[in-house]
Amino acid sequence: MELVLSEHFNLSERILKVIEKAIISGSIKPGERINETEIARSLGTSKSPVREALKRLEGEGIVEPLPRKGYFVRKIDRERIEEFFDIITIIEPAIVRMSLRKGSRGVWRKIDGFIKDMERELRKRDYDEYLVLNDEFHTYFYELTENEWAIKISQMLRKQATMLRSLSLYTRNRFSASIVEHRAIAEAYKSGDSGQLTKAVENHLLRFKENIIQSDLLKNGEKGQVEPKSNSFI
Repeated sequence: MELVLSEHFNLSERILKVIEKAIISGSIKPGERINETEIARSLGTSKSPVREALKRLEGEGIVEPLPRKGYFVRKIDRERIEEFFDIITIIEPAIVRMSLRKGSRGVWRKIDGFIKDMERELRKRDYDEYLVLNDEFHTYFYELTENEWAIKISQMLRKQATMLRSLSLYTRNRFSASIVEHRAIAEAYKSGDSGQLTKAVENHLLRFKENIIQSDLLKNGEKGQVEPKSNSFI
């Protein structure tokens, strides 16, 4: 994978974004070792900002250090999935209901815009861009609450959700099912019916969880068939 630094963040933040993108895209898989030397060489920097970025990702639960072996992408196992969904299935429906207070024609147009853009990327089979729009769609509801705590919580949850979603959506037929679920959330939001909206969000999260559990990567990991390995990032 070719690494490119954005100009919009400081060095450590830019490196963090590069590593996140590699993990989310599947270029670096759960259980794989992150090669600090190779990242630094590819980006033309020292290992110090790379380590700083990895330390932040460790704090977010995305990577973990192993003594004398460096950093590895955290494996996705059944326990981790259950713990994540125990929280998000409580928080996300509540947040989306809160966002109803900001409902307006302008908000509806913005939500419809997300759906149209996601449909376009699906037709183009640009799945990476679909995942980006997917994350922006969900984050938008948190932002609509204008609640500082909701936004902070969303930053942590959505990052974890994005990692899991990249695993979920690449399972069989998941992309086409995903867009149907997002349309249902959009229509329920525009209806202003909090009960219908809650059901649409809960259904999406349930399907999301089921597809992760059914994914080949999770099954293989649980059977011990996925061995940690170093990633060259090239």
